[in-house]
Amino acid sequence: MTHPLRGPYTGPEAWTAADLAADESCVYRFSADALDEIDRALTALRQIDKPLDAVEAADFPLPSFGRDGPRLDAMLRQGRGVALLRGLPVERYSRQDLERLFWGLGALLGVGVSQSAKGDRLGQVMDIGEAGRYYTVGGQLEMHVDPVDVVGLLCMRKAVRGGESRITAAAAVHNVIAAERPDLAAQLYEGFHHTSQRADRQAGAPAYTPYRMPTFTEIDGRFACFILPIAARNVEAEGRKLTDLEREALAYLDMTARRPELCYEMDLEPGDIQFLNNRLILHGRADYEDAPELERKRLLLRLWLMMPDWPARPATMNMHASHDRAAGGIARV
Repeated sequence: MTHPLRGPYTGPEAWTAADLAADESCVYRFSADALDEIDRALTALRQIDKPLDAVEAADFPLPSFGRDGPRLDAMLRQGRGVALLRGLPVERYSRQDLERLFWGLGALLGVGVSQSAKGDRLGQVMDIGEAGRYYTVGGQLEMHVDPVDVVGLLCMRKAVRGGESRITAAAAVHNVIAAERPDLAAQLYEGFHHTSQRADRQAGAPAYTPYRMPTFTEIDGRFACFILPIAARNVEAEGRKLTDLEREALAYLDMTARRPELCYEMDLEPGDIQFLNNRLILHGRADYEDAPELERKRLLLRLWLMMPDWPARPATMNMHASHDRAAGGIARV
């Protein structure tokens, strides 16, 4: 296993926590005009009564947001890989309208895809004690990416305490590991086999990928990352043992991505919407104290987007044999 070290990467995607804290260009604030447009678009959407996954950009016209769409795309694709949308008054809307609104905003940026074999279009990020998926359990989450181009989170309710969203520039993590542990960087270039959920396999996905998915790579000449640690570790349950070097690389990656100088903790308020480029950003979550009552628990809506206008992912960055649409998502069983 010989891989020449790449980088170091020095573009806007290789930011530090201090860089992001000082960069207001990653923040988009809804204007009064944009909020009025949202209300009108929701009224029209209720009248046509389309299923959520059939709603397209033309069904949710927001002229002012549409003018800013290229800016948001640039933030995600060519910039830091992070966009934070603020100023949405969640208390004004019903749960159903918030789902329509979030899906509609996503349709203005990309193509929404399913998130599980159940056909979830909007994941409910809440501790319901359903092990095996990151978004249905509570507590701290290790650093990872999702198997789509962009992930969006709409905060509906905060935790009683903690639960900050942790985000780190994967390119900055690469630079540190390449400098400190080139042997582990070489393993991360090589990557890992990744498993699928059992239900996903019924839709055509293999027990684990027949190829290694590189953690650090490049797409169209630009840095890119992919790692889902839970799926990389679970190959052992399928009879494929991880080497000591593979285990150490996974642990070192998570430890490095959580270093305070690299990891930015974003305390999402109700109404905040976070979009992350899964090719550039590792994300996780701080531990938290939740409310005991179901109706008061920490709650976010999660949206998965594919971006057809972006350079295509190589086949070795795809976890699933079956896709929903736009070469992404998980087919429903």
